[in-house]
Amino acid sequence: MAQPPSHLKLSTDYPEVGKKITLTYDSVGAPVGGKKDLAAIVYFFDNKAYPVADIALAPSGKMFKGEFTIPANAKAFALRVIADGKTDNNDDNGYLYQVFDGKQPVPGAYAMEGFANAGTGKNLGAMKLNMVRALSLYKKEFELHPELEKVYQDPYYYYLTLSMEDMGLAAGKIENLKKSNDEKDLLLAANILASQKKTTEAEAIYANIKNKFPNGIGNKNMLTNTILKEKDPIGKEELYKAYKTKYPSDDEENDERLKTQVAEAYLRAGNLVDFRRVEATLKSKQDLIIPLATEALTMARKGERLADAEQLCKQALDMTKPLIEKPQVIAFSAPSQVQRNNKYYYASFADTYASILFQQNKPEEALKYEELAWAGGFHNSGGYILILDALGKTDDVIKHAEESIKLGRATDIIKEKLKKNYIAKNGESGYEKYIADLLQTAKDEALAKLTASMIDEPAPDFTLTDLDGKKVSLASLKGKTVVVDFWATWCGPCKASFPGMQMAVNKYKSDPNVEFLFVDTWETAADYVTGVRNFITDNKYTFHVLIDDKLETGRQAKVVSAYGVTGIPTKFVIDKNGHIRFKYVGYSGSSDKVADEVSNMLELTANAGNEEAAAKPNTKEKSK
Repeated sequence: MAQPPSHLKLSTDYPEVGKKITLTYDSVGAPVGGKKDLAAIVYFFDNKAYPVADIALAPSGKMFKGEFTIPANAKAFALRVIADGKTDNNDDNGYLYQVFDGKQPVPGAYAMEGFANAGTGKNLGAMKLNMVRALSLYKKEFELHPELEKVYQDPYYYYLTLSMEDMGLAAGKIENLKKSNDEKDLLLAANILASQKKTTEAEAIYANIKNKFPNGIGNKNMLTNTILKEKDPIGKEELYKAYKTKYPSDDEENDERLKTQVAEAYLRAGNLVDFRRVEATLKSKQDLIIPLATEALTMARKGERLADAEQLCKQALDMTKPLIEKPQVIAFSAPSQVQRNNKYYYASFADTYASILFQQNKPEEALKYEELAWAGGFHNSGGYILILDALGKTDDVIKHAEESIKLGRATDIIKEKLKKNYIAKNGESGYEKYIADLLQTAKDEALAKLTASMIDEPAPDFTLTDLDGKKVSLASLKGKTVVVDFWATWCGPCKASFPGMQMAVNKYKSDPNVEFLFVDTWETAADYVTGVRNFITDNKYTFHVLIDDKLETGRQAKVVSAYGVTGIPTKFVIDKNGHIRFKYVGYSGSSDKVADEVSNMLELTANAGNEEAAAKPNTKEKSK
């Protein structure tokens, strides 16, 4: 069992399927202590659907109480208590429990507890990674229930290959898989070998599977992947027809997925006639929501086919709205989080719809949807201000433009509309001082917030190769302020932040005391270096790009792991003494804000480095 929780207790030591469990929580001294709106999330591990439930916590004397029922097939479960963005997960040890039958853990309880320890619990924010414990739990499971090793072998064998102590055991398991007559065993062996970069051996097994099981899982997956990779919608549909001929009784879920892919391909190609034809055959159109909205946004940004864009975006809005009241069930996702995501999607689609309506000279209708977007948390200040300006709402333009500037969201268009409306209301005299004071106030507030978030940690040294084949080390840049930006070519937020990063690079290109390093990491393509080089060249970025090295597991993640990065883009600002002063995760929302944030962090970092240098005694002077 996991370590006994200090703040959280259950009404029984032996929770069972179908039984209602009462959770009692003492928030005193906990990370969420003193916070409002305490709630809990329970993640059930059943080796299949992985359902999640929200738990409302109500005050009960000095404690908080809530209830939940363990669903059928659950083997273990983990709890998190949350409030105001804070989490209590028992100091990363997790509130992790097995499910019992009487006073004995149900078959699979140890395996599912191991699965949580092996990284899933960490990804959910419920606990830290503990691979040693995970493997010991799996071994305990198979000691008690040897017949279940086949059921849980896929993750377990992968985990064994990551353990130096279990390399011999892992090798033996793979050898047994290779001798099996079960196609699933052979596929698992080939996949593990491929993950270990033992390509020749893996390819031999894949070839054997292809010949031995012509209508089996492997060939079906290969054909499925071919369909998914095909870009041309006509070619994709022909491949799908071939798939249905070969596998007429395939499962409905996969059939729907492939048909959705065909419909989406026609949508991306702008062929709405064939899109509607394939769409009409779908039993569920839910997976088309994002493609519909994405295509509408693409048209809106280009200012093309606005009538079609309006139709597609409205469809995405209408399909999303009921999912706010009744969120879809998604594995590992709390219904409350799914609902929040749906609300945000709806708000973003409303913003796109407002833009489409505005471009069609429908500002009154556009305003209604822009206000829906704003209320839903999607704040497109520029779009909102353009609509307000078109409707002659001078005071509202000034109000929202001022707020945008204070929040660091100012763009040239926002500044232009602010100037126009300010002068229209107040006259030209005094505008220059007004805007200068406004910008200075915004900068002061941003600097104050950044100052509060400053850290002082030694930066792990590294030596990596750049796109020209030259070695670059962090140590060689000591004496300079260094910005390290971890990114990948597949990362949307990374790419969204790059125009702003280019603005920052341009601003400091003549400053010998500042260096920018863009560390490409977590790539998955075979020849990813070529892809990185092409991406930088095609977009005309003047970045100094370094390529992260690989770990022993083969994953391109050596330096990014040393820096403890869990999501990209993540930027580090390192002072001249080699200490991390800022860590910033994600995309700020606009190029101007990205550039301003980087500039402010560099300014504060340079000042901190200078102050430290001045505070140190000059030993050379003393020796004289």
